[in-house]
Amino acid sequence: MKKMLEFMRKERLYLLLLLFIILVNTIVMTEGDGEKQRPAKTKTELKTSAVPETKGVEEKRQNTLFMKREQLEEALTKNKTLAALFGLVSLFITVILLLGIVIDILLTSLRMSKKSAEIHTYRPPPARWNIWDVARVVILFLFFGYMLVIIESLLLRVIPILKDDNFRMMVNTSILDTLAVVFIIYFTVNQYKEDLVSLGLSAKNFVKNVFYGLVGYIAAAPILVLILALVALVVQITKYVPETQPVVELFLKEENAPFLVYTSIFTAVLGPVIEELFFRAFMYNAFKKTIGIFWAMLITSAVFASLHTNIVGFFPIMALGVLLAYMYEKTGTLVSSITVHMLHNLNMVFLVFLMKQIKA
Repeated sequence: MKKMLEFMRKERLYLLLLLFIILVNTIVMTEGDGEKQRPAKTKTELKTSAVPETKGVEEKRQNTLFMKREQLEEALTKNKTLAALFGLVSLFITVILLLGIVIDILLTSLRMSKKSAEIHTYRPPPARWNIWDVARVVILFLFFGYMLVIIESLLLRVIPILKDDNFRMMVNTSILDTLAVVFIIYFTVNQYKEDLVSLGLSAKNFVKNVFYGLVGYIAAAPILVLILALVALVVQITKYVPETQPVVELFLKEENAPFLVYTSIFTAVLGPVIEELFFRAFMYNAFKKTIGIFWAMLITSAVFASLHTNIVGFFPIMALGVLLAYMYEKTGTLVSSITVHMLHNLNMVFLVFLMKQIKA
């Protein structure tokens, strides 16, 4: 009891911020439940409401990246340039998958011969920060996120562009990700007197680590595609129409070229660096110290996936998270995992733009 009281006294600021976050969420959920509590609809109302509901489902299907085979063939027939580009992309993907299978066979044979590929380029010391430090960063992140929303709601009349959901989303993401980096550096460098190398930010053997990341991503490509195919099969059988991810919807609907360029750079370059710094260097290391490598990989990857996508994309993204943690663990630096993350996001951004042009 004495230790708990001492903890509450010492960490009262973070506990107060956590209480604020819980209260805000409670208010939001209460208002949401209030909106749902409406009188039962009459038969006439049910008939008239069926039309917009059907339109809503159809709109979800139109916003998704996937197209029926007939629609795809029709779109490519109309645009020969896109058809040629689509053919090159398909060939490239096929080559990557075949190369990935070859690498997987080689790695499997190496493991069966009881040999292992030594790819460590740096061995960082055990993390001095802990899970509570991770919780602190999350609490600060959520608190400033809510404060941003409150400030923006007050500035809507003064700054009309804040009414644009896409603009507001990217502004908030940019600010909060920058703050997350500041928080991480504060706890590691200022509080625990560590340097950035302890987080895996090292330029030593940079080219070698980039190569390891490239090989690791190619090796994982067949597994990721297989998981994605299984998920797609389940979705098709259940006829479930998933919600479109906000960032995907942004790319599909946004027409402002400078804004799309910034969003693409942030998604494919800056985002991976910041996320790897938090999920692998900071969060994974804290969990590994407490629960070991295996469970740290699973838990951090599950959190990573749950924050990135809907239920349909959870398992593919979780598998990617495990690969990212594995690359970080095996090489000892963030360069390899950042390489994998950038390659994946670049591929996704390119795919979205390609499908956007085909559907145009």
